[in-house]
Amino acid sequence: MDALDVLRALFEITVLWVIFYQLYRVFKDSRAAAILGGLLIIMLFIYFLVDIIHASVLQRIVGAIIPIGTLLVIVFQTEIRTALAKLGSSPLLHGIMQQQGNSDTFISCVCDSVSYLTSKRFGALIAICRKDNLHDLVSNATRVDALYTRELVGTIFMPKTLLHDGAVIVNHQRVAFASAILPVSDRELKDASLGLRHRAGIGLAEKSDAVVIIVSEETGTISLAVGNVLQRNLSLDLLHERLKELLYAHDEETQDQESDHTDADD
Repeated sequence: MDALDVLRALFEITVLWVIFYQLYRVFKDSRAAAILGGLLIIMLFIYFLVDIIHASVLQRIVGAIIPIGTLLVIVFQTEIRTALAKLGSSPLLHGIMQQQGNSDTFISCVCDSVSYLTSKRFGALIAICRKDNLHDLVSNATRVDALYTRELVGTIFMPKTLLHDGAVIVNHQRVAFASAILPVSDRELKDASLGLRHRAGIGLAEKSDAVVIIVSEETGTISLAVGNVLQRNLSLDLLHERLKELLYAHDEETQDQESDHTDADD
C-alpha cells in the first residue's frame, strides 16, 4: 500500500466520521435515533455476513440499500414507528414477550408480595399454574382476573377480608381466582405441626403440576410445594431461584430436577 492509498483511506474514514457524527447530533434526542440505529446494525450485520460467504451480488444490493434505508427511516419515522407498534402488539409476539421479557419482573413481584405477607404474618396460599388446568381441582373460587400485584395479593390475604380464606390461583401472571378451596393431601406428613393450609398446598401439588407457595400464619415461614415435595423455611432469594427454575426453565433436565429435591425441615 503506497502513500496515496493511505491518504485515500484516511480521507474516506474522515468523511464517514463527519457524516455519522452530524447525523448523531441531529437525531440523538429523537425517537428516530433508536430506529435508525437498529436498522444500521441489522444492515451492517447482513452486509458482513454476505461478505463472509462471498455473496458479491447480495453485498452490492445491501450496500445500496443502507443509504436508501437510512433516508426512508428519517422521512417516514412516524409511519415506521406505527407499523412496529402494531407488530409488537400482535398476540403471538405479546405472548412471547410476556413470558420471556417479563418473567423476572413477575417473579420479583411474587417474591415481593410473599415478603410483605411474611412481614405481616398473613397466612397465604398462592398456586401458580403451569400446563395443567386447575378448574377441576379447586372449588368455591371467586373470579378476580386482575394483574398480579403485591397490593392486590396483600389485600386478599388480609385477615377478616371476604377473600382471605383459601388460595389465590395465578395464571399467565394474573390473579385468576381467589378464596379457592384446594384438595387436601391424604398422605401422612413427617411434621405433625403442619396445618390445613400446608396440607391443601401439598394436595394441589400432588394432583397437578402447579407451583404452590405457602406462607405460615403462625411463624411467617415460606414453603414451596411441587409434585410430592414440600420445601420448607425458604429464604426469599432461594424462592426467587426456584420459581425461575420451575416456571421458566426451557430444558427438560431442569424440569426433572423437581423430583430430586428432598424436604428441607429445621
